Amino acid sequence: MIMNVKFSDKGGLYIMKNTVAIYVRLSKEDLYSGERESESIQNQKSMLFTYAADRQWQIYNIYCDEDYSGAYSGSDNDRPEFNRMINDASQKKFDIILCKSQSRFSRNMEVIEQYINGRFYEWGIRFVSLIDNADTEIKGNKKARQINGLINEWYLEDLSENIRAVFKHKMEKGEFLAAFPPYGYSKDKENKNHLVINPNTAPVVKQIFEWHGEGYGAAKISRMLNDKGIPNPRKQQELDGLRKTYMYAPDETGCWSTTTVGDILNNQVYCGDVVQHKVEKVSYKSKVIKKVMENNRIIIKDMHEPIVSREVFGETRARLSKHRKAAGTGKVHILSGKVFCHYCGKPMQKNHGVSSKAGHIGYLRCRDKYSYAEKNRCPTPNIRIDYIMEALQIQLIEELKNIAIDNLDDKFVIELLNKHNDKNIFFVNELTNLKKEEEKILNNQKNLYSDRLNDIISVAEYLSYNKGFNDRLNEIRNRISETERELKNKNSVQKRDNIKKSLISFLNKKDIDREIIDNLVDRIEFGEINEKTGKPILKIIWAWE
Repeated sequence: MIMNVKFSDKGGLYIMKNTVAIYVRLSKEDLYSGERESESIQNQKSMLFTYAADRQWQIYNIYCDEDYSGAYSGSDNDRPEFNRMINDASQKKFDIILCKSQSRFSRNMEVIEQYINGRFYEWGIRFVSLIDNADTEIKGNKKARQINGLINEWYLEDLSENIRAVFKHKMEKGEFLAAFPPYGYSKDKENKNHLVINPNTAPVVKQIFEWHGEGYGAAKISRMLNDKGIPNPRKQQELDGLRKTYMYAPDETGCWSTTTVGDILNNQVYCGDVVQHKVEKVSYKSKVIKKVMENNRIIIKDMHEPIVSREVFGETRARLSKHRKAAGTGKVHILSGKVFCHYCGKPMQKNHGVSSKAGHIGYLRCRDKYSYAEKNRCPTPNIRIDYIMEALQIQLIEELKNIAIDNLDDKFVIELLNKHNDKNIFFVNELTNLKKEEEKILNNQKNLYSDRLNDIISVAEYLSYNKGFNDRLNEIRNRISETERELKNKNSVQKRDNIKKSLISFLNKKDIDREIIDNLVDRIEFGEINEKTGKPILKIIWAWE
């Protein structure tokens, strides 16, 4: 509806005085605040029509945004009708903007200042709102508009905090809040915040974990899924009727990617836990989101039926944490992520190797050996994989030469771990020293604050010194967390069970596979030169050392 447009004698367009643009908005904010009925679009229109008619203002157009927030600012504002109205205002197609209240125009102070108290004056636009008596034509009304703007922004901030608190409470109860269930699960028909096994997709998730346990990397697994014609998670959502928009044609299955497989392997939901608060908005005024650190996420365990056991998931995460790279076959090589260069400390990687009459011979080399100028190259030589495997077998046989399978019980493993308790003592001493240093820094901060209160140091000095203390405190606390984790892992029942299982497996078949290496070998270092022989040393560090 456009009215009150006339043409001049010269053919140009001009707008008669008191031509008004009416703006109405209803947002999700109103839904949360309980104002949905009183703020309805029809109620707003009726009130504004009557107000304009009483003053004989001619209506140029009505701009209506429904389910759009008034929180976001500047060019990021997603309200289509609002943006169209601003564009028309800049072209001076009307000279009044009329709203029910200033909050209908925006609850954001930046937008209020930018337009109502800024550009509208430049464009010759008068802003009027009924409920809060905002009127840019009245002198002295600016402070009232600014106060209204602050109140609206405070309201929005409080509303945002209240909504966050409600969602956080639901998360802490273990209620699943995401729009779509994870692949492998469906939402319970009787309780949408509870997950149940999806019989069609759960077997695929289980197969992915099994393939990874067999040594296949995420890239190879994605190709295997594609070869089998299994629909990817997005396509499955379309097939299940969860998506209103379609990405794939009816005859397409969608393409599995390395990232999708990696996300499934890393998702704790598959062992029965609900993991939420992975991301959050940086502000209620922005749509920008950031990742939440793992230790700040909300994890509620055993909330639904698992697809894989907690043990299998833990083993998978342990393999993934080593950042192993698959060989050309799609499987990681048997020593991947276990062998490290003595000089630079980086993992050694498999090269293409050479072919011989005896078959293919694989080598490991330091990844930095050919990465830099010759003078800076790592001196560690290449080493044959079969030589390392032979050394592992010889040393393991030596460790177990007097042990029978029947004697390989929990008591034996505990004694084996206790034989090498010097590392435990190191961790305990390290933890004690770190906590003492933490306490010392906290006392220094208290003294610093006291010095500032007594004007012994300036504000600038206080801020500078305190920043240094905080940086050091964060570093110390990170080291405390890492040391506690190391100590816990070394003494875990799971680790003890894995060691026992792999020792029995080795004694039974006198052969070493990937699982045995994962459970029994902590790391292997290669490259340090033996001063007597002049040859590089291969140092094996067992899991119990």
